[in-house]
Amino acid sequence: MLELLTSQKAIDFIRPLDDVNLAVYVQRLVEEDKIMECVDPMLKERASTLKLEMMKALGFLAVGCLEERRQNRPSMKEVVEEIEYIISITTAKRVH
Repeated sequence: MLELLTSQKAIDFIRPLDDVNLAVYVQRLVEEDKIMECVDPMLKERASTLKLEMMKALGFLAVGCLEERRQNRPSMKEVVEEIEYIISITTAKRVH
């Protein structure tokens, strides 16, 4: 999911040494409250505020999937439900 949002490879030695691992890089940005900095600029370029909110929510979901302890990670069923929820919220906001 992170690779889709960022358009970056999971491991990329072109990034600075501390950020070679995409998961570590994104988790650091989340801790710094800068998650949107990792989203592909092409995705953000013409995105509405609503779409940007959706990207941010998907980013947080993806980070949740990176939890070290299995019991802290969402199941695939929970991931699907969360994605459906994010879509339904953004769809509902767009209609109103």
